[in-house]
Amino acid sequence: MRSVWLAAAFPLALAGAAFAAPQDDPIQPHPSMLSDLSEDSIVTDLAQAGDHVIAVGERGHVMRSPDGENWTQVQVPVSVMLNRVHFVDDQTGWIGGHDATVLKTTDGGQSWSLQNYQPELEQAIYDLHFFDAQRGLAVGAYDLFWRTDDGGDSWEPVDSPVGQGELHHYSITELADGTLLIAGERSMLARSTDQGLTWERVASPYFGSYFGALPYGDAGAIIFGLRGNVYRLENVAALPTLEFDEYGEYPLGDIPEDSVTQLTFDGNDSLFNGIVTTSGAYLVGVNGAIVRYTDGESELTRIPGGGASALGDVDRLDDTLVLGGETGLNHLAIGR
Repeated sequence: MRSVWLAAAFPLALAGAAFAAPQDDPIQPHPSMLSDLSEDSIVTDLAQAGDHVIAVGERGHVMRSPDGENWTQVQVPVSVMLNRVHFVDDQTGWIGGHDATVLKTTDGGQSWSLQNYQPELEQAIYDLHFFDAQRGLAVGAYDLFWRTDDGGDSWEPVDSPVGQGELHHYSITELADGTLLIAGERSMLARSTDQGLTWERVASPYFGSYFGALPYGDAGAIIFGLRGNVYRLENVAALPTLEFDEYGEYPLGDIPEDSVTQLTFDGNDSLFNGIVTTSGAYLVGVNGAIVRYTDGESELTRIPGGGASALGDVDRLDDTLVLGGETGLNHLAIGR
């Protein structure tokens, strides 16, 4: 979760600008403060690193847990909102956040080093994806789209159709067949079939913001966003491509009916993040919404117990869902 749900649930203003020149006297980051209340603060994203779960959120809070119930805070070099945590293996991972922040760990999240911090850009990183310990991509606010080939030590902007329109790019997901899918504002979907070297905009079933995507099947994706809009795409690599129209906008395009299925549930809660399971997926969002997708079905099942506040992400440990959101960390027994 890239603190997308914060923008949807609260009046959080995000300003953006293009790549800016370094300042003569750049703003220096302040380390996060260790707090007994960190578990009750806003949590935006969760990820597993070996036998631990890592949680990130506001004020630079980073926490580790062996069981999803007992958490230990780790101090990091920044105190900004952290939006996304991504691991490429049990030890090596990155965090992306506001002020174009990138943090890296090589010890499973026990310690973090600062790789990038550029508050002068006024852009947030909403998601990160790494292919290996060296090659990765970052997407974010106002067309932020970067690539690294040295493990995050340096980043270069990616020139592609994804960066047309000053849109927020909320997620980047690798599908089972290796296709990459970026989802974002105003129905923005973009794909790459060559590990991010080239990109193209593709048709969308809905004109509205997508907050995330999950791999589905051999070549598909489940995409989700505002007002409970959830769709299952059977083959992302086969979606029709789009071009700017005469008004400088992308149309929705025409997706064959047998290539997309709308997934519905009881309600219209915006959904922000999710996790794939062996039999489907779980998605979470505003108003404590937890919905379960079962492979092959078009109806999502609402799971009680999420509370009343926005949920930013979900992970699963055996028969327990680990939840992070507006009121911090929680866990919910669901059975096997």
